[in-house]
Amino acid sequence: MLRIVLWVDTKRYEIGSPAFFHCFFSTVAYRMENDAWGSVYPRIMLDFYKGRLHYADAPQALSELEAIRLGFETMPPSDVVWDYDDLDRQPPWADGALDNVTCAAECFFTSGEEHLFVVLQQAFERSVEVRHDARIRRMA
Repeated sequence: MLRIVLWVDTKRYEIGSPAFFHCFFSTVAYRMENDAWGSVYPRIMLDFYKGRLHYADAPQALSELEAIRLGFETMPPSDVVWDYDDLDRQPPWADGALDNVTCAAECFFTSGEEHLFVVLQQAFERSVEVRHDARIRRMA
């Protein structure tokens, strides 16, 4: 099964399934960018989503990530968009899985059960620190 992994220099960050990762970007584009992909958060939604965030752009990406996190914290979990290209698709969560979830930010955890926002922040901070780009890779 394919999975998404981020690389910064020699450091690897496990994310999870490609569909899950796309869900994060779909929710940002549809709910926070007024259905205009990359119009508000260009470093994350354009550069990073395409597979590579240049280390010089990582400080801006960190600012964008914080704004996205704050937006997700005010968004109900029912606003999560599973697939930007097929808005009728629903997240594959079991019935009742979101009963104790209070906001969309709480819906995004990696396959290693770490909060996605924390992992992305760590990767972007490392990118600045070691002056290496953050890269998205699909791995088997």
